[in-house]
Amino acid sequence: MKISTIALSLFTAFGVSSHAFASDNENSSRENGHFYAGVDVGFYNETELEYRGSAIEDSSDLSDFSYNLVGGYEFNTHDVVKLGLEAEYRKIGKVNYSDVMDVEGQAFFINIKPKFIVKGDVLDLYVSLLAGVGSMDMEAKAFGMSGSESEAAYQVGGELGAIVTDNIDIHLGYRNARVEIDSVDVSSQTAYIGARYHF
Repeated sequence: MKISTIALSLFTAFGVSSHAFASDNENSSRENGHFYAGVDVGFYNETELEYRGSAIEDSSDLSDFSYNLVGGYEFNTHDVVKLGLEAEYRKIGKVNYSDVMDVEGQAFFINIKPKFIVKGDVLDLYVSLLAGVGSMDMEAKAFGMSGSESEAAYQVGGELGAIVTDNIDIHLGYRNARVEIDSVDVSSQTAYIGARYHF
């Protein structure tokens, strides 16, 4: 009876210390930084094509929405300044030019993303900037023919968001991606709403 009581006490003490150690490890790893994942849905898309000084532009309707899927790591550089490094898959919404040509595409970017937090009494807000490099694949269809090209691209953007809980952010954002394909400069602008989950 006495041995079983001692054994139970040791197991209990071991369990409590293991739980505390795991909690300490989780908190210390969160202090250095953490992973996050998220999704954005574009509610406005505009693609401009420029060739030899002439430009045409058009925007998509709501049925041809775009979206972004992101995953990254956010470094805790300061209480109110964070630095994110993320991978992004971007689906560019289809736009139509004078009912003659449809252009749509997809892209993959690696982004760097500083985040500046404004502490509030009820809710913390933030402004985030974005710069990325990657590859864009654009497809054009006109007169029953289609073609696609993939080239190196870059993008810039910004977000205005709110930190809802320790794990969830919501935001409004804007991104402008640019690529040159066969001497045609392509600029794809997107306004979007999205959310991030921080692990």
